[in-house]
Amino acid sequence: MILTGSALLPLLMGLSYNRGIHRLTAYLGLYLIALGSGGIKPCVCSLGADQFDAADPVERVTKASFFNWYYFSVNIGSLLSATVVVWVQDNIGWGLGFAIPTVLMLSGLAVFVAGRKVYRYQRVEGSPLTRVSQVLVAAVRNYHLVLPEDSSALHQVPSPTEGNHCKIQHTSQFR
Repeated sequence: MILTGSALLPLLMGLSYNRGIHRLTAYLGLYLIALGSGGIKPCVCSLGADQFDAADPVERVTKASFFNWYYFSVNIGSLLSATVVVWVQDNIGWGLGFAIPTVLMLSGLAVFVAGRKVYRYQRVEGSPLTRVSQVLVAAVRNYHLVLPEDSSALHQVPSPTEGNHCKIQHTSQFR
């Protein structure tokens, strides 16, 4: 909305607008878009993955379909923003060119908020920072270890108290 406002600022204020304020709103809008894009991309994938039960074969297929449609939509959005929105900005005006993504983002936000009652929420067990710290400490400690010849020794065996964990298949691709 800030970037749209910066594009419409000269039209709304006429010749009396301040170029410094115009520049400030344009840069603020661009920085907020970059910050928001960097923050939402990993969260949307995680939220989408949390909506499916990996133990259920039907939901596993549905989860794969979700990610296919998600990435298809992201790529179609990129295609339209690089073609249609740019054409609108060049031929009609920057205000409308920024208003189109603003309206689409607001409608997406409305759909997201409207569906919050049907989402599956995963309870966080412990602090995420503790788990990240444990991974970093283990990586530093195990940096000089030699990989075993038998890759099945790398699997984490689930314990009865921890529940059922999925095993990830190891490959020799990155050795």
